[in-house]
Amino acid sequence: MQPLIGFFETEMAAYRLYTVVPRLVKFVDILTNWYVRMNRRRLKGENGMEDCVMALETLFSVLLSLCRLMAPYMPFLTELTYQNLKVLIDPISVQDKDTLSIHYLMLPRVRFLPLPLREELIDKKTESAISRMQSVIELGRVIRDHKTIPIKYPLKEIVVIHQDPEALKDIKSLEKYVIEELNVRKVTLSTDKNKYGIRLRAEPDNVVLEKRLKGAFKAGMTSIKQLSSEELEQFQKTRTIVVEGHELHDEDIRLMYTFDQATGGTAQFEAHSDAQVNEMIPNLQVFCRMYSTLQCAV
Repeated sequence: MQPLIGFFETEMAAYRLYTVVPRLVKFVDILTNWYVRMNRRRLKGENGMEDCVMALETLFSVLLSLCRLMAPYMPFLTELTYQNLKVLIDPISVQDKDTLSIHYLMLPRVRFLPLPLREELIDKKTESAISRMQSVIELGRVIRDHKTIPIKYPLKEIVVIHQDPEALKDIKSLEKYVIEELNVRKVTLSTDKNKYGIRLRAEPDNVVLEKRLKGAFKAGMTSIKQLSSEELEQFQKTRTIVVEGHELHDEDIRLMYTFDQATGGTAQFEAHSDAQVNEMIPNLQVFCRMYSTLQCAV
């Protein structure tokens, strides 16, 4: 919540309303479809009353702060929500404030003002772990949709491949949520993309290269598409490669991960990943295996 409030303050001070609204909408989506959805049991008290109260207090605090942030944009809906939340506010904590309406309250302030920001109040490690878990779940959902496999059918195994061991450690810490959301029996984590037939593939930027290569454009396109995975891995490190006598760089070639069925263990696997390599984001691959003969991979 604190990063959102900090972003809100910064953007509103510059009157960039067009950046604030999308961020608020995204936060509502995350709160609804991730936090509430994945903490249903906690919110219902299935893990004990103490844990239930903690989860409800956290949700209440977030909802109240969110209402105050959204009040300038959605005055009537936030007022209705606030009137329902207000009955749960401790009167002692607001005895010097006018709480009749959400519009009588000041906007929330980030708790680590004045600047510089106190980074210890933002748990970046947890945020990163949650983001990676979300990527795994979203990739699993994509492949289910692609293969038309309803969530009610369990998967035998899901294999998560990432080159960063810390990323796999984060996913491991939230493994139970992956199992529950994707309805899988086993989560396997690996850094060995070669074991599962993951290869790099190059896609040339036709618009840029046509101007640069001119007469050698057609031959250059063919050569780029024929580059081996090993050559592309070297390009990934050096960010430069010579093709048909021309030195090419990041902006000329887009790298993507593909699945080599010949070495991936089964011809029924299919490839998908969460980002393009040239964005310098460590790529993530997820493989899903069904109990039946149908198998899939992301």
